[in-house]
Amino acid sequence: MNKWLEKPWVIRIVALALSVLLFVVVAFDQNVSEEDDGFGNIFGTTNETRTLEDMPVNLQIDQEKYVVSGVPETAKVTLQGSVSLVASTYTQRNFEVFVDLEGLGPGTHVVPLQVSGISNQLSNVYIEPQEVEVSIEERASEEYSLTIDIINRDQIAAGYEVGNVYADPQTVTVTSSRSIVDRIAIVKAFIDVNGVDESFTEDNVPVKVYDNQGNELSVRIDPPTTDITVDVKNPNKTVPISLETTTELAEGLRITSMDLETEEATVFAAESYLEGLEQIQTNAIDLSEITESGTYEVELNIPQEVRKVEPATVNAVIEVEQAEERVVENVPITIEGQPEDGATSFVTPSSGTTSVTVRGFPSDIEGLTAENLPISVVLDNQSPGEYTLPINNNISEEILENVEIEPAINEATILVELTGNE
Repeated sequence: MNKWLEKPWVIRIVALALSVLLFVVVAFDQNVSEEDDGFGNIFGTTNETRTLEDMPVNLQIDQEKYVVSGVPETAKVTLQGSVSLVASTYTQRNFEVFVDLEGLGPGTHVVPLQVSGISNQLSNVYIEPQEVEVSIEERASEEYSLTIDIINRDQIAAGYEVGNVYADPQTVTVTSSRSIVDRIAIVKAFIDVNGVDESFTEDNVPVKVYDNQGNELSVRIDPPTTDITVDVKNPNKTVPISLETTTELAEGLRITSMDLETEEATVFAAESYLEGLEQIQTNAIDLSEITESGTYEVELNIPQEVRKVEPATVNAVIEVEQAEERVVENVPITIEGQPEDGATSFVTPSSGTTSVTVRGFPSDIEGLTAENLPISVVLDNQSPGEYTLPINNNISEEILENVEIEPAINEATILVELTGNE
């Protein structure tokens, strides 16, 4: 073996082999181009292609002075080169994709996307899109007062209403291009009061910016949120309840009393409405359906302006009486116009009394006696004889107003006799 190594041509062959091997190793690590006719093509597995789909795109411009639109947030970057270098670059993402707008003024420009901080040993770096059309405008900032928009105001808990609403801070600064800032119509935050029954504060409520058409504008807002405090009020007023009725009782019935077990209700409504509220009514009770005394539940008639009433129903105690008739016995018949020299006596009725039927409601007839029911006959002359005379009703108008009176007889026969010297 030593003799072989001592020969010059053997040494040259070994040196050549080592040189070729060293060349292949260097080509593998340093990303020989695909078009290279060297040994890199012999070992085709030395190159790799990988794509980063979402590399952020940065701007190089004075962003305190200008606003730029048209630049995509991300770009697709394809890397080609050696396996090790592509893998490390793909994993670490230690390079930047940017658009250089330095030196450009307001207007529309077509500019390329570029990369920096990437190894120049990569054989190829492709950026998609390669160029973009951008619009550069001067930056503008304006201060705006916040408008608070109440959501579901009509869904607040029954009896409650929204009072004062406060925002902290009450103003924000909106920054964007001059053309966008000039379109701003309103800056607002939204607060939901669905089911709310007490005052509350909600922190970090997002602030939104809109134009005249209600389109939300993409702008920079400082601060981007606000804290909103909502005062929830519960205005109410206690007022008398008025018991309402409709139609009439059936014939032969009369209400003697009609009272509410609960005479007042607490009404919850807006303060402006409560100021003029003097009473609240029940739904009308249909008297045609009342046939006897009892306790009836009736709902209160709640106006549209009223959010809540406590109680919402009340009990009406209704006392009714039914007409009846009663016979008063032994009612005396008085004789008016008796002759001075004569005596009178009853032929019929021989007792000089009769029964009287009274018809009416118990409360009107229960106290009637013979003394309350004066009836009489009137003599037209003093001549002796027998006279059949009509029975007159001398009962007071106050009684007759509510009571029907009917004597058992309509006439009485009176005998007139002289009592002086013949």
